[in-house]
Amino acid sequence: MNAKVAKTNSARTWLFWVLVAVVAGVMLVSWFLPWWSADIEALGKDMIQIRPWGLQIDERIGGFEILLKGAPMPAWFGPMMWAYLGLCMLALLVGLAAGEKDISYGKFKMKLSQFLVGGVGLSYIVAGIVAAVYASIRMKGMGDIPLQGTVLIDLGDPLITNIDTRLLLGYYLIFVAGLLLLALAIFRDTITGKK
Repeated sequence: MNAKVAKTNSARTWLFWVLVAVVAGVMLVSWFLPWWSADIEALGKDMIQIRPWGLQIDERIGGFEILLKGAPMPAWFGPMMWAYLGLCMLALLVGLAAGEKDISYGKFKMKLSQFLVGGVGLSYIVAGIVAAVYASIRMKGMGDIPLQGTVLIDLGDPLITNIDTRLLLGYYLIFVAGLLLLALAIFRDTITGKK
């Protein structure tokens, strides 16, 4: 009977690992997809895109480049964001390898894997919220461009056109991945069958 229980627990532990790996895949998909895009009616679609590691500007932007003065992120931002992604993936791997190791602070006690998986999920949700708030603030200074919507930009003839902006699937997947990681952390013991 004990061998059967151990085998079941082992299978359920593997299920937890597979679920974390799948959600880590969703996180990576969201990372490599653009989060935000702007179409400049006079020039074309996806002329400006926000990605997790910075701004991507189409070379055909021409005279509208004046809108982007001061918009690109500092040189250290891209490497910092790639380091963040690397740390998140490392934390998930350590969380999976941690097994039944506990951490405690006073009366507070939880599994290390719960702490790391939930921490990555929470940090990714926070990163998505901060990205949207920061982008909104920066775009206010660039002709009052909305995070989502259409605005007429008049930089003098012939630079008068509509700019259509929108959040993309990559952005929404941030919250899918983050919430799923939080759920996996909360229900870890239920999934693995270990108290």
